Amino acid sequence: MTNQKKVKNFLLNFGPQHPAAHGVLRLVLELDGEIVKRCDPHIGLLHRGTEKLIEQKNYSQALPYFDRLDYVSMMSQEHAYSLAVESLNPNCEIPMRAKKIRVIFSEITRILNHLLAVTTHAMDIGALSPFLWAFEEREKLMEFYERVSGARMHSAYFRPGGVAFDLPLGLLDDIYNFCGQFSNRITEIEEILNENRIFKDRLINIGIVHYKKAMDYGFSG
Repeated sequence: MTNQKKVKNFLLNFGPQHPAAHGVLRLVLELDGEIVKRCDPHIGLLHRGTEKLIEQKNYSQALPYFDRLDYVSMMSQEHAYSLAVESLNPNCEIPMRAKKIRVIFSEITRILNHLLAVTTHAMDIGALSPFLWAFEEREKLMEFYERVSGARMHSAYFRPGGVAFDLPLGLLDDIYNFCGQFSNRITEIEEILNENRIFKDRLINIGIVHYKKAMDYGFSG
């Protein structure tokens, strides 16, 4: 008879200080080999006490704090705060041009976020090239941030009631031109991800979520 040994699952602390933890989050993982059988998340390690910090600030002074709540969705955080303040005053009228500028930069912010999220995921599992390609495109978008506000990241551009400044001359044309070439870059990044052997080997049939569960949990993306 051969001796048989029972292999137990083992616990692993993923984060909060881990090269692949982009943000402060601790996950206690129960692993069966490389398969995660159970996950116990611990959130709140990045709490900044923003509510307390802005107690003595007026609405405009409080806005820059919200850029720092998410370093890859800066203007989206400003947008959420501005909408919340505006909802307190039912008579607050937002100029249509300001609304459209907000939408443009919220969408630019969304692209910035997704380019970083998807390609850092690829980098963490060993595929480096998509990350470098995406950062080239992110640099172009960060220039739009800088041209409209003077800052590349923490723009403090939105305001309750509108935006701080109108768009500089030529910016809309440059955004339009960017959109024209960006679709080709997205196709290239998609190809280098979907055809990347490392990316496929480490993700296909891993963490499968069935359609009904995804709908029940409200998954998006």
